[in-house]
Amino acid sequence: MTRIKRPRYVCFFCEDFPFLDVDQLLRGHLEQIAGRQLAAFSILCGETVELSAEDLKLVLANPSSEWVESRDDGRARALARRGLLLTDDANGELAELRRRDEQLTALNWNLESAVYHFVARWRGVDLREDGEELEPPSSQAIREFVGAFGAPPPAFHAVAGDRVELPAVTREGDLYDVLLRRRTTRSFDSETALPLKDLAAVLRYVFGYHGYARLLGEITTLKRTSPSAGGFHPIEAYPLLLEVEGVEPGLYHYNGRDHTLERIAALDPGDARKLAAQLVCGQTYFADAHVLVALAAWFDRAFWKYRNHPKAFAALLMDAAHLSQTLYLVCTEMGLGAFVTAAVNDADIEDRLGLDGYREGVLAVCGFGRPAEEPSPFDPAFEPLP
Repeated sequence: MTRIKRPRYVCFFCEDFPFLDVDQLLRGHLEQIAGRQLAAFSILCGETVELSAEDLKLVLANPSSEWVESRDDGRARALARRGLLLTDDANGELAELRRRDEQLTALNWNLESAVYHFVARWRGVDLREDGEELEPPSSQAIREFVGAFGAPPPAFHAVAGDRVELPAVTREGDLYDVLLRRRTTRSFDSETALPLKDLAAVLRYVFGYHGYARLLGEITTLKRTSPSAGGFHPIEAYPLLLEVEGVEPGLYHYNGRDHTLERIAALDPGDARKLAAQLVCGQTYFADAHVLVALAAWFDRAFWKYRNHPKAFAALLMDAAHLSQTLYLVCTEMGLGAFVTAAVNDADIEDRLGLDGYREGVLAVCGFGRPAEEPSPFDPAFEPLP
């Protein structure tokens, strides 16, 4: 007899959806009635599945803290294959699902954060329609969108209250010039390779380590040019090199301690370009960059300190955001273009990098390279505020 228990990392919900009342339709009346469907999102399988009231009752009847003997092996195994129950199988698919549940618990994943992270992962998404290249919205398309959904909220926000006039301040210096010139680049000079020294400079000053401090024994906090919760810096950089002088195209890991690239997979230039487009969901203007960098969180390093903490995952997202802004500033100062996007096929990236998605998983992709001489329509020209 199979022993089973309920996984900790599963979320149940009920969806309402309208459908036509067939009885009324046959009588000549067009009426909608509301239907309800029980569903569950299993982090272990990474998908939402429908279930019956009897299925839900069986799942909830089993504890998550101990194994119990199953009274219906067939139903129990069917639910286990959907990630809604665990079995004590030693091998195979069901054993792998149990291992994932054990790993999530061991890594101190907060339940709500885990649901958000894994439900939002993409695989095989392409933002292009019918294989066509993405184009900036036309004036007509914008008018149609506004006609359907109304105008957006105003660009500037103010609240009622006494106003305190602030002095007009203008700061001069390289930092302030770089801040004002910072922008997203969507058109790159793909005909010219990026010098190796430029790649090295960006990686060193964005993702490299510039100091450390011992807290106790081997417990070490690190210094980068960006802040990190607790000083742990759990975001790893995985560059996809497309066109860099003297370096073979391919997937790499940047070792920030030793300032070296560690090759994961060499790629043909054409295959590397196709992979870049796939990883950023068909955003080919980003795939034309010389270097793309997957930002992957080393979850167990972050959650070692912030154990099952409801804000731990938010801190990881902030870490990735800090690094992307530093990338923008460094690239702007060097005359390079930069971008960051969260519209990525993170599950596909993890597969290519050999990451399991539980101990280490992708949060975003940024990139950089030589900008094209002529900006694309995706690169709007901004005017200073009056």
